[in-house]
Amino acid sequence: MMYTNIFTKINNLDNLTNSEVKLVKFISDHPEEFVNLKPKEIAAKTYISIPTIYRLINKLGISGINDFKLEIKSALTNKDNANIDDFNFPILPTDSQYEVMLRLKDVYFQTINDTIDLSNPNSLVNATILLEKAKTISIFTSAGNIFFALNFKFQMQEIGIEINVPTEEYSQRLTATNCSDNDLAIVISFGGRGMNAEKICKILKNNNTSILLITSTIPNKLNKYANTTIYMSSYEEHYNKISSFSTRLTLLFILDTLYANYFRRNYDKNYKLKIQKYNALSLK
Repeated sequence: MMYTNIFTKINNLDNLTNSEVKLVKFISDHPEEFVNLKPKEIAAKTYISIPTIYRLINKLGISGINDFKLEIKSALTNKDNANIDDFNFPILPTDSQYEVMLRLKDVYFQTINDTIDLSNPNSLVNATILLEKAKTISIFTSAGNIFFALNFKFQMQEIGIEINVPTEEYSQRLTATNCSDNDLAIVISFGGRGMNAEKICKILKNNNTSILLITSTIPNKLNKYANTTIYMSSYEEHYNKISSFSTRLTLLFILDTLYANYFRRNYDKNYKLKIQKYNALSLK
């Protein structure tokens, strides 16, 4: 199980040198020891150069070794505070009804923390700007994620923003072909699986449509098409699990954050719009 996002980030780095691979293995195997060592000591322990440490930190987008160590410490603390051994099977057949509730609370708690830790402030800013600039917004997803897309559509509709959420495969491709360089496509796919998701991304890219990708930390073929990516907590496996407890929550949290950020940018205007909509709806 991937118990924290900083380790997921490290393990998902591409194009590592042999020295960086050695360093990644040491961090993954001995995180508590790593945070207590100085760069010189780390280099000696792993038989690498000190610049290798800073190159890895730069690849992670972290400002310095102290911040890197703080992220690892935070991740280890979150792991210790979570009472979930397996996010795919978080409940036990011997649990009472109340214990089931407590275990799900731990799943949700860890999922929210992990989603926050995975978030990149620049990506959130870029996503909000893309939403504001878009002439039309379309969401492309499948299965249970469609319900979350429809909820986001409803939230935005309440402040006067219409969003397309095509559900049928043909309708999704047709909507993608009608998108232009003035539009925004939000593509939601946990692992980039399925032929339709990549075909839609290819159509959108060919039309120069901006793509906001919401996906897991697992490297997948959709990343190369995205203008901006927001990462979902990735504890659960795709199929081998009781239910999508964590995946559902991380997606809802991300979409609610996008809506709240959009609302905040023109707070007074959007608040008035929302009240006007409710007043209009209540007219007899």
